[in-house]
Amino acid sequence: MPVSADTFLHDEHGQGLLHMKPATWRWSRAVRAACSIGLPFAVGLALDDIMTGMWIAMGCLMMATGERYGPYREVCLTIAVSAPIGALGYLAGYLGLLPWGLVVLCMALIGLGAGLLNSRGRMLSIGTLQTLLVASIALGVPAIAPFWEPALLYLVGAAFYALLLGAEILVRGWHAQDGPETAAAPVAASTTSRPAACVGTAVQQAMALALCLGVAYSARWLDSSLHWFWIPLTVGLVMKPDFGSIHDRALQRIIGTVVGVAIGALILAAVPKGYLFVLIMGLLAGVLPWAMQRSYILQAVFLTPLILMLVDVIVPGTGSVDDALQRLLDTVIGGAIVILLGCLPWRYVSRAFRARP
Repeated sequence: MPVSADTFLHDEHGQGLLHMKPATWRWSRAVRAACSIGLPFAVGLALDDIMTGMWIAMGCLMMATGERYGPYREVCLTIAVSAPIGALGYLAGYLGLLPWGLVVLCMALIGLGAGLLNSRGRMLSIGTLQTLLVASIALGVPAIAPFWEPALLYLVGAAFYALLLGAEILVRGWHAQDGPETAAAPVAASTTSRPAACVGTAVQQAMALALCLGVAYSARWLDSSLHWFWIPLTVGLVMKPDFGSIHDRALQRIIGTVVGVAIGALILAAVPKGYLFVLIMGLLAGVLPWAMQRSYILQAVFLTPLILMLVDVIVPGTGSVDDALQRLLDTVIGGAIVILLGCLPWRYVSRAFRARP
């Protein structure tokens, strides 16, 4: 049966890909996100040590994107659990000493482990996403070695974010509710209490993530650009381990990531790395918590240029149209890997299993 445009624009539950969920603007989170990411970068700029400021800001960005609305107790615990797991991703840079075929195998296995840990709870899911993203940077830019340094600064960023959160808690009170969430998602139950079908789905998603990461890192043999690592980074952003099905959300994340790359490329081409650059970064970070509530598309639209702006400090682009097109191409390649290998085949496998008597 041919696929119509209407079918393409709707997920498997019939909701439009451009569907927006209700969202509440919360100044406390917006200010915290903007300050935690903008201030380290600004201090690094003032002290002529922009690289250190960038690594700390990267840690803060990961904490901001990993935070979900809920009781402060849960927010603090999420930071405490996810930050050390995320910092381990930088140590994957040491794998670059191995033949690249072994690197591909190792990252596929790490992806498999990340997918399996995802089924154990949201905090582990957030930590493994952070691991996948920073591992792609560490392997893509070996010049940042020794890799323990950015890993340590990542934890400094997490601590700074926690410090700002602590100041907010002193103002609002420990028992205040940071947003509308009142209960954990029902897949948050222990593996032993879930139906076998849910366990099977978790294994299937882990295998899909492993396959896509393996292919994404294999792209280095064919992509000679300095930014080839944007391919596995895109796969991580699109297929990030979470409690939802990637089948429903992959296209949304791809659309948002492509738009975000275009915005980021425009900023990098037009704005020098000065205090205006920091201001734009802070504004994007401030809007991000609201965008994360609205839709996966908007989340990617605001998150992607932030990552681009930070990563450009490590591997500066030329600011040319060709450089922007290369970033867009790598994003599309990463998205295509997810669609062709991470979504479509596994959807048919799931249907086949459901059709069995």
